[in-house]
Amino acid sequence: MQKVIYTNQIQEYSKYIDQAVIDYIAEGQTETYESFDSFHLIAFDWYDIEDNTVPPTQILIYFDKDDLFFMCENETTYRIVTKNFSTDPSNEHSLYLFFRNLFKGGIAQLERIEGVVSLLDDDVMDGTEDGLREKLISLRKDILRAKKYYQQLRLLFEDICDNDNNLFTKDGLTDFEILRNRAVRLSTQAMELKDYIFQVFGSYQTQIGLEQNNLMKIFTLVTSIFMPLTLIAGWYGMNLQMPEFKWKYGYIFVAGISVLVCIIWILIFKKKKWYT
Repeated sequence: MQKVIYTNQIQEYSKYIDQAVIDYIAEGQTETYESFDSFHLIAFDWYDIEDNTVPPTQILIYFDKDDLFFMCENETTYRIVTKNFSTDPSNEHSLYLFFRNLFKGGIAQLERIEGVVSLLDDDVMDGTEDGLREKLISLRKDILRAKKYYQQLRLLFEDICDNDNNLFTKDGLTDFEILRNRAVRLSTQAMELKDYIFQVFGSYQTQIGLEQNNLMKIFTLVTSIFMPLTLIAGWYGMNLQMPEFKWKYGYIFVAGISVLVCIIWILIFKKKKWYT
């Protein structure tokens, strides 16, 4: 029998699944992959790699020579399994077709993400526009989600290919080796994207630092020019009887000194190339 059911319906199929196995599943003790003498238990989390707002949901699979049950914990899982499940006279081939369907669109999605990361990399080189950091963080979440998903499937298929209880035929193992290789390629591509997005994020942080340094340079230049002028203003702002106050050229003299100070600082900045 091949059937997609809800987890809470498992007791209805005690004719096909031993009661001890049903109790074991009900206790929630299933690991990613467990191989018993006459059956396999497969549990993995399904991720929507196109929408990181959708929480992961667990899919539990019972497989033996005669039966194949997909047990779903909620309506979302049931919909996903039903969409990707294809019946076949062979249980192991039906299982293979299910996982093959899960992989559809994976490469295209990762390539799309890579294209977006590349565009953001160009944007970082052009400057730190508003919202760029949020875009990078969102993409990083998408990439890490895909990496976790495909690494999980890769480990799962590696365990299946070990075929400890010899339930899978030679042809079945060939099918799952194909799935394992595909999972390896996808997880490797996701890892490379993770390194790429972290590199872009590092470039973004560097660009932010450069812009802050340029801003501090401007503040330093302005402060350097106005500090001597502030000193002159403070000096002549004191309530003291200075000789210059009675000199008819005193105002022009102070103004000239102020202009001269500005010119000297500008020449110093230019000589040291602080403008660039």
